[in-house]
Amino acid sequence: MIGKLQGFFLGIVKFLHLNKAISRYFVFLLVSLSFWFLTVMSKEYETIIFIPIIYTDFPESKQLINKPENSLELKVKSHGFYLLSNNLFKTKTLTISVKDLAEVKANNYSQKHWVVKRNYKKINKHLASDIRILSVNPDTLFIRFQQKESKKVPIVFNGELDFLAQIRLKDKINIFPDSIFVFGTKENLSEIEFVKTKSIVFNKVEKSTKQEVELSEIEGISFTNKKVKISFEVEKFTEKIIEIPLSSKNVPEGYKIKFYPSKVEIVTTVAFAYYDKLISSLFLAEVDASDLNGEKRLDVVLSKHPSFANILKVKPSRVEFLLIREK
Repeated sequence: MIGKLQGFFLGIVKFLHLNKAISRYFVFLLVSLSFWFLTVMSKEYETIIFIPIIYTDFPESKQLINKPENSLELKVKSHGFYLLSNNLFKTKTLTISVKDLAEVKANNYSQKHWVVKRNYKKINKHLASDIRILSVNPDTLFIRFQQKESKKVPIVFNGELDFLAQIRLKDKINIFPDSIFVFGTKENLSEIEFVKTKSIVFNKVEKSTKQEVELSEIEGISFTNKKVKISFEVEKFTEKIIEIPLSSKNVPEGYKIKFYPSKVEIVTTVAFAYYDKLISSLFLAEVDASDLNGEKRLDVVLSKHPSFANILKVKPSRVEFLLIREK
């Protein structure tokens, strides 16, 4: 690309060198345009300049209840050179520190204000030299607040855990801190029951994890913390099947009951560390015989099982039975 541009300009120079009449005309045109530009730029003009405003240092204990002006409209006068220089080279963002402003309290809000005329010196720093301010709109900037209420709410994890094969969550997901104070108007706080973390996905998890996560923003609400720490432990697990005999309860007096089959299989998943500790005596599978009217099969209920085992299913979940009168 650069080579093409160099070739283009070299072609123009060669052309002008070979065509002296055109070359003289081109020089004359360039001089004329220069005089015209100098004449135009030396005159005074009135124009409008907009200066963007950035507000900083808002009080943490108060809630902003209005939308302050985001720019100043300046009607100015100056020579063209200075106006052009201002447009091309000057940074025009005006920063206003809210904490430094005087405060006036009303019945249900407080107000701070920034008077433009008292701050011309600061504004002039954002303008090229020799630019005179004729008028400014608005002439005063108002920032209104209400005292914030506070409320303590829990943090809720908003995400997904995608584990590798035979890896699972060992316990619960830990969040620190697990609750925070939120600040806002009484009306806004009435709608807040919890604060979510920003959505996050942990892919192909194979080991215990600790990570800092940002909180999801809520309009009109501020937090004591903007981030929390998420941690969780994982464990390797496998499947284990335990066979146990069926027990009965609420059998009618004078009868005994037989089940078909007499044993059931408990399909579980268990951490490798607990595999050998998972034995049949830790389980109790029962069948309730209190209501036998018209029933051909009864449900199997797992009444007892260890907390370190996850129950996938009971096979079979319903069994046939035979009620036998005792002699």
